[in-house]
Amino acid sequence: MAEVAYIPRMLDNLLKKVLLWHPAVIITGPRGVGKTRTGYAHARSRLFLDDRGDRTLVESDPMGAVTGETPLLIDEWQILPEALWAVKRIIDKERGAGRFIITGSARNDLFSDQWPLTGRVINLQLRGLTGRERFGSASAVSFFDRWDEEDARFSLPARLPALREYLQIALASGLPDIAAIADEGERRRRLKAYMDMVVLRDLPTYDPPRGRKRTPRSFEMYLKSYALNTAGVVPHQTIMRPIDGLRLRTANSYLEVLTAMGLVDEVPPWADSRRGRLMTERAKRYFVDPGLAAAAAGLSMDDIYGNDDLLGRFFDTFAAAQLRVEADVSETPVALYHLRTHDGRREIDLVAERGRKLLAFEFKAGREPDEHDARHLLWFRDEAAEDRFGGAVIFHAGRHRYRIDEGVYAAPLAGLWGPDLPEMDQPALPLEGEGGQS
Repeated sequence: MAEVAYIPRMLDNLLKKVLLWHPAVIITGPRGVGKTRTGYAHARSRLFLDDRGDRTLVESDPMGAVTGETPLLIDEWQILPEALWAVKRIIDKERGAGRFIITGSARNDLFSDQWPLTGRVINLQLRGLTGRERFGSASAVSFFDRWDEEDARFSLPARLPALREYLQIALASGLPDIAAIADEGERRRRLKAYMDMVVLRDLPTYDPPRGRKRTPRSFEMYLKSYALNTAGVVPHQTIMRPIDGLRLRTANSYLEVLTAMGLVDEVPPWADSRRGRLMTERAKRYFVDPGLAAAAAGLSMDDIYGNDDLLGRFFDTFAAAQLRVEADVSETPVALYHLRTHDGRREIDLVAERGRKLLAFEFKAGREPDEHDARHLLWFRDEAAEDRFGGAVIFHAGRHRYRIDEGVYAAPLAGLWGPDLPEMDQPALPLEGEGGQS
């Protein structure tokens, strides 16, 4: 692989820490999200199994091939899964941290009991580029780790994006190679080609060995329907409805495929034992990349900007993608949920469980939200979260950060990006033979 300029990722610091303590890490995520480049940047030796020479080396001498200088990157593992059996034998035979970084395409068998590295590898998920990675500092302390210092939560750029600029950033995609394309028309062409490949090339790899094969046309329509419902709390039947003859069993298999590919994320509902009966049990459905969602739905920038419902959905999808990565890299474990009551009267876009505290977030594509816009957050503070309430924010597309009420704030979404956020300590990888290496 030729040397390329590496865009620092928020996952970098966590990856370094994991390699200090664990023998192997697998980086998962959608195709094109930068898994190989991230692994390459942290490795001291590399095996690319899509390269004939490296593949032949592994086939002829698996144990010898995977004993290079560590950390050793094994890329495209799914091409030659036998390589992982050699990794397993080395891990089982000799103790030591920071030995292997494994990357490749999603596979249904990744976490099955028969997968050779079950229980021996730490899984880290690489998601699409965030605004902080593109415009701020990837090495800043996670939003959730700086939450307790109110003045450090946000840092507003000198020039804040307008709403249409937020949408442009969102639709540029979080896939690094596509986001780097300056021409909007060419970006849309690449995003469309990506989704075509998902339908025509990736879908067949998930077909069951026996039984009826999945239909590309039906899957393509399912993708479109899911994309149009992104950021929605809707039953699966709502997504299925536009597709004549689609059975629930097939639709469930489509959802499994998209989840395995890392293209969708279903956020579970929040409820505690006291109020569980009041809350919906449906997941909130997200197409994780707004650019890919627009390509799947056949939507242009103007289509979305000129439609309030679509604009709200895509702003929500983009904002949730930012917080999802912030949660991934937080030192304090953070679990994300959504909240909606059965009667639909109360709805909160994301609820974050951080330790015992509950944080609530809403996303408004408009400017300068007020107390009326915060009414669900105020209800959550006073009646649902009670003594567990840790604060709330409405992220918006306006220009100012301010307090709406006790514990409830409004802030521009770009306040997550910097540029003057506190930096975290960068752990240094040990040399071979140190830090747990045998």
